[in-house]
Amino acid sequence: MTPLQSHRLKNRLLWGLRVLTIGAVVCFFLFPIYWVFATSFRERIDMFRLPPQWIFKPIWDNFKYIFRTMPVSQWALNSSVISVGTMMLSLLIGVPAGYAFSRVKFRGKRVLLTFILLTRAIPPLVIALPFRVMMQWVGLFGTRTAVILIDSVYNAAFTAWLMSGIFESIPVDLEEAALIDGCSPIQAFWRIALPLSKPGLVTSALFAFIFSWNDFLFALTLTSPSTATLPLGMLSTYGVMSIGWTYMTALGCIAIIPVIVLSLLLQRYYVSGLTFGGVK
Repeated sequence: MTPLQSHRLKNRLLWGLRVLTIGAVVCFFLFPIYWVFATSFRERIDMFRLPPQWIFKPIWDNFKYIFRTMPVSQWALNSSVISVGTMMLSLLIGVPAGYAFSRVKFRGKRVLLTFILLTRAIPPLVIALPFRVMMQWVGLFGTRTAVILIDSVYNAAFTAWLMSGIFESIPVDLEEAALIDGCSPIQAFWRIALPLSKPGLVTSALFAFIFSWNDFLFALTLTSPSTATLPLGMLSTYGVMSIGWTYMTALGCIAIIPVIVLSLLLQRYYVSGLTFGGVK
C-alpha cells in the first residue's frame, strides 16, 4: 500500500469513526423523546412487559382519553398565553437594557451586567414563595399575569446579557451616520440597530418562550385550576394506586411538539444569534 493510499484509508477510518460517534451521541439524546412518543401510542399493559416490545400496533386511545376527560385545550391556551406574554415582556425589558449596556460607558458596567445575569442562578424556590405572597397582596394570585411577571424576572436578565453582546458587535458608525442624516437616537435604534440584531432577538425570544412553556414550579405556586398549564396538567395522570404513564406521555407529546416545530423553524436565526453575540 502506497503512502497516499494509506493516508486516504486513515482519513476514511477517521471519518467513519466521527460519524459513528456523532450518531451515538444523537441517539443517546433522542432516545428519551422517541420513548415518550412511542409510549403515548401503546396500550397501558405494554408498559410493564419485559422485555419491552419494540414493534407494536399504535393506538390513539390515550389521546382520545385525555381530550375527552381533561381540559387539554385550556391548559394549552394558558401555556401559550403565559409563554408569549413572557417572551414579549422579556424582550421589552431586556432589549433596551442590552442596548444601553452596549452603548453607554460607565464604571462598573461589566460587574453590573454579570450581577444581572447571576439572577438566573438564584434557585427558583427562593423567590417563588415570596413572590406568591406578593401576588396575593396585589390581587394577582391565581392569574396568568403572575406567572408572566415572575418568568420575566429570569428571562429579561438573560435577554439583556445576550443582546448587549450582539449590539456591541454592530458597528456604532452605522448609527452615527443615521444621526448625521437627521435620525433621533430612538430612530437610529429602531431603524438601524434593531433590524441588524434580528438573530439575537429571535434567540432571546425562543429562550424566553421555551423557559416559560416548560416552567413547572412557578406555575404550580402561582396558578389556579382555571389557569393551570400543560406541565401542571400532567399531574392529573397521577392516581392513588397507579400512574397513567401512557396518558402522561400523550400530554408530553402535546407539550413537546410546539417547541420542536418552533425551534426547527427558527433554527437558522437561533444558531447565528448564539454565535453572533457570544464574542464581545
